Amino acid sequence: MGPTMNDMICFRRRPVFLALLLLLGLLWTEVSAQEPSQNEPIDDLFTRPALLDWPGGPKEMLKEFGIGLDLSLTQFYQGVTSGDADKTWQYGGKIDAIATIDAHKLHLWRGLTVKIHQEGIYGDDANAQGAGTTLPENTAMAIPKLGGRDFETSIVVNQQFDRGFTVSLGKFNMIETASRTPLLGGGGVDTFMNTAFAAPITGVTPPYLIGGLLSVRTEPATFGLFIYDPRNAQDSDVLKSPFDDGVTFSLSTSVPIQIFGRRGFQNVRGVYSTQEGIDLRDVPQLLLPPELRNEPRKKSRYWYFSYAFQQYLFHDESDPSRGWGLFGEIGVSDGNPNPLNGHIFVGVGGNSFIPQRAEDRWGLGYFIYYLSDHLRDAAREDLGIRSDKEEEGVEAFYNLAVTQWFRLTADFQVINPFPSDKDEAFLAGLRLQTKF
Repeated sequence: MGPTMNDMICFRRRPVFLALLLLLGLLWTEVSAQEPSQNEPIDDLFTRPALLDWPGGPKEMLKEFGIGLDLSLTQFYQGVTSGDADKTWQYGGKIDAIATIDAHKLHLWRGLTVKIHQEGIYGDDANAQGAGTTLPENTAMAIPKLGGRDFETSIVVNQQFDRGFTVSLGKFNMIETASRTPLLGGGGVDTFMNTAFAAPITGVTPPYLIGGLLSVRTEPATFGLFIYDPRNAQDSDVLKSPFDDGVTFSLSTSVPIQIFGRRGFQNVRGVYSTQEGIDLRDVPQLLLPPELRNEPRKKSRYWYFSYAFQQYLFHDESDPSRGWGLFGEIGVSDGNPNPLNGHIFVGVGGNSFIPQRAEDRWGLGYFIYYLSDHLRDAAREDLGIRSDKEEEGVEAFYNLAVTQWFRLTADFQVINPFPSDKDEAFLAGLRLQTKF
């Protein structure tokens, strides 16, 4: 008797660990059979930065022509083990392809680069299991899905000038931007998975946006002016008619700081937008039947302010860019029309402190997000949802570097959802990343 339809569905939902391990074995056999000559650089399969990145390989050949190509597949197997949610485990994955074009190597002009990021997701995820949480527990699988799509493309053109000036224009992937910080960053595929850490929610910055960034790097600090359309650029109307609904200005200052010889930085950011939003005092109107509903009022102009820091407590003696330390952020907003009043998160993490495991990464963090008082009142008075608590949680992960390009992460989250009638949720998951 052949396999049933249920058997086939279950098989498709399992992580394809066996296929990747088979590929690893074949590559190891091939490399072991090769004996490089004295004039050829020695290639070590396990220390390559990416599976296809070896001396004379395809990625190195492309770099000679000014094209950098980064491909990765990140698979997730995650589920809610306790709480008010479906207790099944979900399997899905994300594919990222990033091409960076260096115009100078293409014999055009110096300082110009173009970055194209194509991403796509497939399968299921734990975000929709009904745990009652407001923030996605799996950032990589939530975005771009929250915009109604399973794939998205972003293109940014950068021009670097002398004296530390850089101008960037295009469609920005803000999850990728948030992933670049040393201790905390990762965009949901390297470090923390919960959006509270991987892509902190501000209420004033969409996940994809159209705009321009001016960055000025000086000796004491780096200054940034970001001007962008306040709407999510996944909407085709934003691409057709940018800035029709207003404009957002973001000013930031990042100051590098050394404490007892340990590197770190502190950042302040202020945001102001001219966009109109629904006056959250009129949210109860939206809950009425259409025939009884009045047009809700609009409230224009909103603001947001944040302070963030990252500070190493330990540096690798052979490589100061590796180490572990503290991080944190405090954000506040007007709470109307912004659906959030603010947030706080703190934590510790970075490269592993275990001897001989410097390439591993780990992290432990706590977060709390404060919902707008107006939304809280509407939930309590009009929906009957008790809302006398904030959404808060703890996440811990350990990212094991099997090789430089093959990583396995164990992740655990405990979340206290915003609605008071929801029980505390516990999530566990595995993440397998392969960099090609």
